[in-house]
Amino acid sequence: MSKANDYLTTPLDSENFCLLADLEQLKKVSSVNAIEAMVFYTGRILEATSNYCVTQLGEKAKSNVFSNIEYINDFNLLDDTTRQWAHALRRLANQFRHILKPTEENDGSISVILVEMWLNWLVNRSHLVDDGQIVLPPISNQQQLIFEQFQRISDWLEHKDINKLNINLSNNNESISTENEDLLHQPVFASVICEALINAEDFEQVNLFLTSALKQHPKDLRLKQLRGLFLSRTGKLKQAEAELRQLLKQFPNDDETIGILAGVIKKLWQAGDQSKLGQWGKLYIKGWQQSKQRNTYLGINAAAYSLWSGDTDASQSIAKAITETYQIRETVLREQLDVQTSRMDYWDLATLAEANLLAGNTLAAEEAYQRLFQDPLHNGKPHQVAANQLVQHLNVELIHPNLSLSQLAKQYSTK
Repeated sequence: MSKANDYLTTPLDSENFCLLADLEQLKKVSSVNAIEAMVFYTGRILEATSNYCVTQLGEKAKSNVFSNIEYINDFNLLDDTTRQWAHALRRLANQFRHILKPTEENDGSISVILVEMWLNWLVNRSHLVDDGQIVLPPISNQQQLIFEQFQRISDWLEHKDINKLNINLSNNNESISTENEDLLHQPVFASVICEALINAEDFEQVNLFLTSALKQHPKDLRLKQLRGLFLSRTGKLKQAEAELRQLLKQFPNDDETIGILAGVIKKLWQAGDQSKLGQWGKLYIKGWQQSKQRNTYLGINAAAYSLWSGDTDASQSIAKAITETYQIRETVLREQLDVQTSRMDYWDLATLAEANLLAGNTLAAEEAYQRLFQDPLHNGKPHQVAANQLVQHLNVELIHPNLSLSQLAKQYSTK
């Protein structure tokens, strides 16, 4: 058996950071299939290493692992598959920490596979540590089927065009067929599958698979959140609002529930219920403040609400904070991590364009919107979402765009 130092040498093992010791303990509890201990160790490793990443990116780490993962993702250092599985491990660890679910026989093995995936990203692809290699215990026969299902889902997420893929999860002839239906319906796997299907707008499969998963795990937080998102995406807004409000009562500080519910109520307001303006707006402001002004999605919606409700000072203040956040991210990537190419994705650029507009930087807003709508890299993106929001802003008399910005809004808006 190799010693720890033979397989991992990074700044993650030092006098005040003992990752190697935890990995050795994880190997021991894995060898005897001590399920609770395996989940606790892997959850702790995820928490400590995500804290490390946030610190390396120049920010004070939070005890909230969700916020730390999302902060790393804000720099677009995480590929979507790694992010999905990191959140899956976070949720599994939280369920054990807060005794939210009974122990199931595969929980420990799943957690080991997920933490191995996370650590391999951290050491080999994150830009945040020196190159190294992590070797965890070989996957046992007991874990083999779990690993195969994990790999199958990962390959589906990474190598298929999710927007065109038409998967029938109940058909054993498809690429993600279910040799072990109960295993795929475990929340760790089911939530990743359902979120991908929702994003692909394959709502028939979402309904079948999510309904089945919830029958087996009716109390799972993430599956219930995804049900709210599914109802929202399929236009069942009143039902989505009722279920998500109930969920928020159970988990009043959950960032994901706040964001989904606020989006539902905003859609109801856009559909003509003017009484909903303050409701969705205050939720976004709560989320923005709760995230310590890190979550730009919550922030830009809070800024929009402030403008539309007449508080232009608050709107401009939030918008300026968002533009500064993007400037800081680009500086960190370029100067600290030596990443010279911009890591902004489509929604980052949309948020920055909108933030520049609300902050009063009209020329910068015009340049960003032109890139957003006209860059060939963004062909096929949902321009109408950003354009409709832009039209709403241009209808506020305190916003003074130039003619070019108005023409862009009209060209791509569905309003």
